[in-house]
Amino acid sequence: MTLIHQALLFDSPEQFLAAAVPFIVEGVHRGDTVLAVTSTRNTGLLHERLDAAADRVIFLEPSGWFDSPGRTLDAHHRRIDALAGDSAVLRVIGEPVWAGRDDLETSEWGRYESVVNVALADSRAWVMCGYDSSALASTIVDDARRTHPRLAVGTASEISADFAEPASYYAAHNTPLTPCPATGVEWIPVHPDLAPVRQFVADHAPRLGVANDRVDDYVLAVNEIATNVLRHGGGTGEARMWATDRRVICEITDSGTATGNFLGFLRAGPHSERGHGLWIARQICDLLEMRTGTAGTTVRLHMRRAVF
Repeated sequence: MTLIHQALLFDSPEQFLAAAVPFIVEGVHRGDTVLAVTSTRNTGLLHERLDAAADRVIFLEPSGWFDSPGRTLDAHHRRIDALAGDSAVLRVIGEPVWAGRDDLETSEWGRYESVVNVALADSRAWVMCGYDSSALASTIVDDARRTHPRLAVGTASEISADFAEPASYYAAHNTPLTPCPATGVEWIPVHPDLAPVRQFVADHAPRLGVANDRVDDYVLAVNEIATNVLRHGGGTGEARMWATDRRVICEITDSGTATGNFLGFLRAGPHSERGHGLWIARQICDLLEMRTGTAGTTVRLHMRRAVF
């Protein structure tokens, strides 16, 4: 099989269980790997309804699974790679975390939901994403119809009439980046010797609020993007750093133009000569924004502040 990606739109526990329980039970009987990444309330309901079958389900905390778009994609890949046997499927019943997200995070998680259709297209996976319409903003629920090809309705599945092709959805979300702040910005040129750029990040990241145990990873992510400047971006550029109330941002600009869609969202194969750097950076960072065109390329690497 290839990917099945459904949105489960529900407004009551009964509607949730009507779709989730048969989905899980069938997977357990087939010997699939079944993950339940649901709200505390729905996790409790599943334990009650599934009875002994719950012992064969892997229950995970949504805040850990839906930690960052890049890491969540990689988590899917790792689970799929670990499937036992040619007939096994990864089944995920999940509820993406929307509470507490700001506008940028909400937009990027919507982009993630759309990109899943491409990134996991050839995978043996069935992903059912739950959206509680009684609690979520209507804009989020409406967007679920655009990012999922199919809707789960009880034990049935129907085509989403509002589904948007991922390339179109992705392009629509490439809105202009927010302006760089007028003050509080540190900068350094990017040139063939990247040691000063690495030191620049190591010096400023903790001062701006990156947790000490994440600074080395941040340096690695910035180094990967700066290396792309040398290889594909004309050889020189600039790096800037600043902090918002929630995140530390390192922005790297160059004069080159990147080609292709879903940059950094698609896992590069072991024999691929390109794409590894952006993929690595998306795993490390909490968010990654990228805009490219005839005027050049800008990549923003976001890390959550330890305290905000």
